[in-house]
Amino acid sequence: MGDFTFGWPTHQLTTDPRLAYNSISKTYCRLSFESLVDIAPDGGQLLPWLAGSWHYRDPLTLDLTIRPGRCFSDGAPLTPEAVAQSFSDIAAMKQVSPLPAAVTMLTGLGHIEAGIDTVTFHFVHHNAAFLRSLAGVNLAIRSPAGLGTGRWVQTEQGVTDGERRLTFREADTGDLYAGSIDGYHMAEIHNPGISYGLCPNASRGPLTDPRVRRALSLLIDRAALQPILDAAGYTVASSVLTPTTEGYRDCSAELTYDPAAAHRLLAASGAQRLSFEVLFNSTFSPVDASLLAAVAAQWQQHGIELSLADVDFPELRRRQQSGAYDFRFFYFTGSDPDLLRYQLAVDQRNMNRRTRADDLDALLYTQLSCTDPDARRAIVHDIQRRILTGGLWLPLCNIRTVTSYRPDRLSGVYLDTEALARIP
Repeated sequence: MGDFTFGWPTHQLTTDPRLAYNSISKTYCRLSFESLVDIAPDGGQLLPWLAGSWHYRDPLTLDLTIRPGRCFSDGAPLTPEAVAQSFSDIAAMKQVSPLPAAVTMLTGLGHIEAGIDTVTFHFVHHNAAFLRSLAGVNLAIRSPAGLGTGRWVQTEQGVTDGERRLTFREADTGDLYAGSIDGYHMAEIHNPGISYGLCPNASRGPLTDPRVRRALSLLIDRAALQPILDAAGYTVASSVLTPTTEGYRDCSAELTYDPAAAHRLLAASGAQRLSFEVLFNSTFSPVDASLLAAVAAQWQQHGIELSLADVDFPELRRRQQSGAYDFRFFYFTGSDPDLLRYQLAVDQRNMNRRTRADDLDALLYTQLSCTDPDARRAIVHDIQRRILTGGLWLPLCNIRTVTSYRPDRLSGVYLDTEALARIP
């Protein structure tokens, strides 16, 4: 048996695809758990996977035909009933905290019907993102025993396909590595999703005032950050969403460096002696600390303090859950703009810690139930503008993910639209 290693900056595996959140867990689960459909990495076309075909009877009814002859890793057949049960198990996780992305992807779902060779999803409200969400690892099919249908089977330290064994370990090298290694072949993607940015806690101190939040965004000279970003192949952000995301809107005009306008807003708010802390974990990105230090230096020129709290994952989770932060610095990868609803809506993860729903929440749900693609895109454009002008997201950069692999041992490795490594 060929043994391979996949080196990661950390060893923080979650083996349940429904709960996988970070890159290492999603990559690990993607090898063993398959989804009903897939997305082509070059162009975003939907492709068959466990479902051979699909069609909408109407905006509220989706039929998928399950391919025959597929089995879970213990030999149990993949039946429409097993598929329906997998989704029912996800729907039952509504009380899990933090709210799993898998649960919010089922928004509007009424019930699931298993036929002879089909599974039918009946919605009470249209879910425009659902078909693309089906391609994600969080909605991959999982048996009640916790098994998947992929040719890779989970082991104690990794996965095996019977001929090869792939071990995940905390290391700065490997046959595959989550980063760049000289002399290796490289798979890369400019991540779709939410840009890497500062997410303010809008329930905390001066940040409750949208004028303060907006002023802080106007005091970031994003173009001056590019030399730092060049080291990782990142680019300066131009919106809440990255340019490779469906529904992206270029909001560069709203992100112009404008100290005069910023100080007018601060004066109108009456804010004085502003001091904040940004909470983050720098494990997965080589430029986090230097990038945030540069923003802190820019704000310092205007009398605003920003301290950096680079914490471990347990503290990050604890403080995020309790709301003990001024800013969270993160990004989120995904191809559909509905991920804005998941991260920012008051009744979802609510990373801004907003205290009540408002017009933004109405728009976040309107885009999901919109059946016309052009109208939906217009709504998503409006959402991005409102988020930026309300200072609910301070974009800094667009992420580029790289996975390196040894050409003498592997070939054809590529990254999918979730930036997860696929191994032929």
